[in-house]
Formats: sequence, structure tokens, C-alpha cells
Amino acid sequence: LKKMTKEAKILISVGLIIFIGIVILGVSQPKQVAPSLPVSENTLIREGSHMTGEKTAKVTIVEFGDYQCPACASAHPLVKKVLADYADNKDVNFVFRNFPLPMHKNADVSSEAAEAAAAQGKFWEMHDMIYEKQSEWAEANNAIDIFVSYAETLGLDTGVFKSDVQAKKYSLIIAADKKDGNDAEVTGTPTFFINGKKIGTGVPSYEDFKKEIDAALAIK
Repeated sequence: LKKMTKEAKILISVGLIIFIGIVILGVSQPKQVAPSLPVSENTLIREGSHMTGEKTAKVTIVEFGDYQCPACASAHPLVKKVLADYADNKDVNFVFRNFPLPMHKNADVSSEAAEAAAAQGKFWEMHDMIYEKQSEWAEANNAIDIFVSYAETLGLDTGVFKSDVQAKKYSLIIAADKKDGNDAEVTGTPTFFINGKKIGTGVPSYEDFKKEIDAALAIK
């Protein structure tokens, strides 16, 4: 066999370089991801969902939250501040949905406690108390007893309350919330939606949260 000429070697080397470059470009080229569509209102809000305003409000904020989630507890004061800003604005509605995570041992029972309080007309009061006192019950082995003490503070019938929580009376409601969250591609808590648009998982900044709400309010 004749030895390969210098020119042939150069041509082969250039060809290899071009081929490798094409492969690298093909691998590293980012895939175009279509923007996610707004989630249907029927998925985000059910009949009987807990809300601060009317379903017909121009702007609806939906949170999927876990009462034992530290990030949710951190987001709670932010949510309360934002809602206080729009307290007199009938065009803003806030909806809370249960999304207890399996790694939190008292997540389900805390959701049961909130729903049991709702049955006696004190959902938001219990909702706030559970979040604000999260450190008291999060890892407790007697979480139900702690929630009963909150129910007593709120003036609830503690016998009925405790019985409801122990019987997991509201497990179907909680499961329906969780299913809707999964259908809406909720992967962590807290996850917020504004008019069906997911604005991220985790704790948003106050400024970003208000900016999204104001932009939605400004739409004609």
C-alpha cells in the first residue's frame, strides 16, 4: 500500500473536525420549548374551594400548599401582606388548595385540621394559626392534640373537631386537591397560579408577586 499523501491527511483531518463540530452543535443546540398554556379554572378551583373573594373576580390567585412545608410558612406572611393590599379590591380573589407532601409526617393531619375548622366556619383562622405556629406541631407526635388546642382558642366545638380529624373525614377533599395539583403539574410547594399562569414554585418576592397581579388587573 502506498503511504497516504500529506494533502490527503490534511483533508481527512479537516473533515473530522467539521464532523465533530456538527455533532457538538446538534447535541448542545437547546430544544425549543413551547410556552406553557394557562391551567384551566376547572382544575384550579373546585366547588367548595376555600377562597377570599368571588370566583368571578378578574384576578384569581391559587396556592397549592403544604402546612408543614417550611417554604409555605415563609410565604404565608407575604400572601397575607399582598391580600391586605387588595383587601378592598373585589377584582382580586385568593384560593388555597391542599397539597400535603408525603415526606412531611403531619402534612395530612394539618390539612384535616384546617378542613375540620372550615366545617365550623373558621377555615382562614385555623389556616393562619397552623402556618404561624408551624414550629409547635411540625414534628410533634401529638399533632392532633395541638390542633385541638387551636380549635379551642378559636371557639370551635373541640369534640366534633377532634372526632372529624381522627376519622380523616375530609380525606376525599384533600385527595381531590392533590389530584388537581398533579393535573396542574405542581411538583412542590408552595406553587402559585395567577389566572391560570404558574408563577413558579417556592417563595416569590413581594415585588414580583404584586407585579404579576397588577399586570393581570391592567388587562382590558
